[in-house]
Amino acid sequence: MSILAAFMTGRFVCAGCLALFSFVLVGLTAAFAALDRMEDETHTITDAEARDRTPPTTIEPTKADERKEAPFQESQAVYKERTGDHPPHNWADDAIVILKESELHLDKAFRLPPWLHLGLHQRTRYEGFDEPFQKGQTSGEHIVALQTLPSIGVRYDPFRFFVEGIDARVFGSSDRSVRTNTTVDEMDFLQLYGGLGTSNFLGLGVAAELTVGRQTFDFGSRRQIARNQFRNTINAFDGVHGSLGDEKTWQFRSFVVRPVQRLTVKPDAEAQTLFWGFFLGERQFKWFQSDLYVYVIEDEDRPGAVPGLKRSLRVPGFRVFKDPAKGEFNYEGETIWQVGQSALAPGGAALPTFAYFQHIDAGYTFNLPWSPNLALKYSYASGNRDPNGNEIGRFNPLFGVTTFELDPAGIFQVFTRSNISSPGWKLIMQPSDSVRVSFQHRMFWLAQSRDQWVNTGLQDPTGRAGNFLGHFLEWRGRWFASSNMTLESGWCYLIKGSFTSNLLAAGAPGTPNDKNASYVYVQLALDF
Repeated sequence: MSILAAFMTGRFVCAGCLALFSFVLVGLTAAFAALDRMEDETHTITDAEARDRTPPTTIEPTKADERKEAPFQESQAVYKERTGDHPPHNWADDAIVILKESELHLDKAFRLPPWLHLGLHQRTRYEGFDEPFQKGQTSGEHIVALQTLPSIGVRYDPFRFFVEGIDARVFGSSDRSVRTNTTVDEMDFLQLYGGLGTSNFLGLGVAAELTVGRQTFDFGSRRQIARNQFRNTINAFDGVHGSLGDEKTWQFRSFVVRPVQRLTVKPDAEAQTLFWGFFLGERQFKWFQSDLYVYVIEDEDRPGAVPGLKRSLRVPGFRVFKDPAKGEFNYEGETIWQVGQSALAPGGAALPTFAYFQHIDAGYTFNLPWSPNLALKYSYASGNRDPNGNEIGRFNPLFGVTTFELDPAGIFQVFTRSNISSPGWKLIMQPSDSVRVSFQHRMFWLAQSRDQWVNTGLQDPTGRAGNFLGHFLEWRGRWFASSNMTLESGWCYLIKGSFTSNLLAAGAPGTPNDKNASYVYVQLALDF
């Protein structure tokens, strides 16, 4: 049991903690501001200190500010992302936009010193679909999803401290398949960590940081480890994370953690799973940026292990890419391998496992109004050849996200990186500095026709239903109304393929109808 779980024994205790945290937050704000004023009155600031304390010049949003989230995916837990006047806003489609900090941001509203941060994020989203797509579903579904993230951070070199709460809940549905730990995590701690950091480690001019506690992470492409940007609940980990290097040139990262069990209405608990690894990113060459990494995950084979798949996997991977730029080509290629033992289902037998994922894409940004970027993409995640065999070939998505690449990770997450073969294309345009639109078309096949269509539960162990899952169309638009308010909407259309029709014709139990399904979402995000 984690340290947090030991102190929080119920929903109301946790709610009280967050309420107390809010009062402490305000008190600390006043106290720290007073201390900072006293220090200014009694301490003579050197030229070097003056340069360090000078905030960067604020900028308005520009097209250059929005880019693929290619740099080292510095953990969202790292507080430095909001210490200056350039708070990055990370979006589910793998883009970052930098917006000017306004007077409504709490840092400015309370006139906080540079080393203290207060934040509040609130997102309200309506989402719904009209036709069933999962095994056992008989109709569409709709919800209103609310996500609230208060935070406080201290970055007074070399010390780091960060607390972030989460309250994620849904309304409008009584369906238990919707009210799961992917949509609900009420009144809980998302992050709580402390650490040390420096920009001049051992006098070498190299940045270094070590943090301990509950944290969220983004690594590389975010296909195996990521902080969820679209899903209503967020992955978190208890443990140690260290980094060495400059994220603009090269960076080495390592971690030893236990994934956090998300409990819908109780304080989250520490899973009986050990997850550790190493990551090396290189960004010095514009046309050949790369990530090299090895992750290891070990599920403890005892009650409480999550998710009960008895995983003992080594996960090496390598990625190369070039970011999009106007008038230039861009590309990305990534290969991930999983070797060891795992089970196909919770409680199943642990069998030898050899699985892999391959991705490649190539695109071009035209030197035209709206800066259109057109890219061709292909993803392949291996599946299980024989459901009754003595080895496993199904790729495990671990803690990655799909929204930027496959489909939105809300209540209509039809696909994941497991047993799929999917070519497609995507068009991204930016009509103005504050508006971004995209359109995507992908086709999906099962990599192995006898394995499951993961996320739907549909399967034909004989393989006679074929492997064509269908076409998936997606449109998404986003408007940065101001530095504090963003509106976003999207529409997806699943044209079901012959696999569903053949299962239905064969009378497979629980098969939904083969009517095409529409999904729509509209959301408002407020940041202070």
